[in-house]
Amino acid sequence: MMKRFRRIAPAATLIALLGLSSLPALADMPCGPMGGGMRAQGAERMEQHHHKLHEALKLNAEQEVAWKKLIASEHPMGKGRRDAAKAGDAATLSTPERAERMLEHMKAQQAAMAEHIVVLKAFYGQLSPEQQKIFDDAHRGGRRGMRGKGMGPGQS
Repeated sequence: MMKRFRRIAPAATLIALLGLSSLPALADMPCGPMGGGMRAQGAERMEQHHHKLHEALKLNAEQEVAWKKLIASEHPMGKGRRDAAKAGDAATLSTPERAERMLEHMKAQQAAMAEHIVVLKAFYGQLSPEQQKIFDDAHRGGRRGMRGKGMGPGQS
């Protein structure tokens, strides 16, 4: 089993990198009739999620400070979208150069996610067991989100 993985891993990595290198070109295309409106809708839904979760948690003043830090650190991949100058010259890059650029982007995303996890753990550590359950339920089960258990009466 391990020998098979060792043979397949380099090819799978190359295929993934080549596929990912085409993402900058695809990102400029509008997604159906809505185009860039989907991003705005996603941001609005995320804001609603934050609002409902904030109300359900009933945070004290100390927790509120940590909450604001958590929200500021959330979704680092979506922040600071591609630089227009970098986006413009992507078409002139060779495939290996685009793959290297994508790898650097992925490293930056990973570093931002690591920072977010530190902030998340600090916030979570300040929550009471009941608040932790509400927080866990709100982030469990994929897209179920705030419709999960633990949100309290009248909130879904």
